[in-house]
Amino acid sequence: MLILRVLRSSCTSVVLLLTSWAVIGQSTSRAQRALDSLYVRDFSNRPTTRLYVSSKFNSMIVRSKDAFTDLRYRPNGHYNIGIGASYRRLTLNIGLPMPFVPSDVPEKGRTRFLDAQATLHTNRQSSNLFLQVFKGYHITSHASDRIGWQQTTAVPYRPDLLQFNIGFSSLRIVDYEHFSYRATFNQDAWQQRSKGTWLYGGYATCYVLKADSALVPSVLLPEFNISSVITKGVFVDLGAMGGYVHTFVHKSHWFLTLSGAAGLGPSLQRLQLPQAEGVSTQVDLGPGWHLQFRAGIGYNSRYRYAGILFNQEKIGYLLQPQDRFAWDVGNFRVMLVQRLKDRPRRVDRGLRWLKKNTLLPVP
Repeated sequence: MLILRVLRSSCTSVVLLLTSWAVIGQSTSRAQRALDSLYVRDFSNRPTTRLYVSSKFNSMIVRSKDAFTDLRYRPNGHYNIGIGASYRRLTLNIGLPMPFVPSDVPEKGRTRFLDAQATLHTNRQSSNLFLQVFKGYHITSHASDRIGWQQTTAVPYRPDLLQFNIGFSSLRIVDYEHFSYRATFNQDAWQQRSKGTWLYGGYATCYVLKADSALVPSVLLPEFNISSVITKGVFVDLGAMGGYVHTFVHKSHWFLTLSGAAGLGPSLQRLQLPQAEGVSTQVDLGPGWHLQFRAGIGYNSRYRYAGILFNQEKIGYLLQPQDRFAWDVGNFRVMLVQRLKDRPRRVDRGLRWLKKNTLLPVP
């Protein structure tokens, strides 16, 4: 299992590196020259190394007739420790499972997963990408005696529950000359003065869930409408987003970044609902909503950075006027970063060769 996770992490890192090359092409030399050095110091031409600890998460929730009895599922959490580097807008992070911190515990059952999340930042654009496959969820909203299942786990556990999600959201930074997402979340810049800016962009996600029986346990069925009692579901949505971000800076070094955005758009839903005579399929086109929240706090200077980062996307759908299904994906990181004084000449020569002999938009 450890070898499999190492391979997953390595493959994910390569994919993210190749993806970042495509995004880098959006950042032009004109955008770099437009940065106001009184507000933002650009260190992308200096190697940046990092050590981090991260935790990724997701959950799904089914709204009940009474908001106090909503049904929530979560997989087991997992923790990674990793190293990374950034240079000339290229970033590569490699994380491995944290030793002596098991993901699966007997009290919550077993979760199998593939989890890849990335944030790609340029001067003008900030994007989130995520891909997750999880099988094995436990219920966090109701105790075992309330559900009535006879299991060896301390909490109600669904080994049959499988979910797959893939999504993308991207926000344009209006006042990119004076504000930098990279300073907080990519650590290759330094925001020296407080500044905020409006954001606008869009999102697209696909979410698939599958279970051997109804998502809502039979003992809880009277508390939910029939449209929430699904065994399989496919949700595809896209829409426009807008928001605001602000970095508060104290004495040039201490920072607090808060970012929020909300979106609305159409959602295509295909649901399978259990019936007395079998299973019925319901296809609807209705509204969906999307929320994004980012936060960071810490210390930044010419050569060092230390910070705590949080990133979350939450997506919801209106199945019926009184019934809603929602899910979220996110990560939490603690970062220690060191910027190097000297530029690696061999790497510069390699990048110039790569740019000359390939079609990749190397900076």
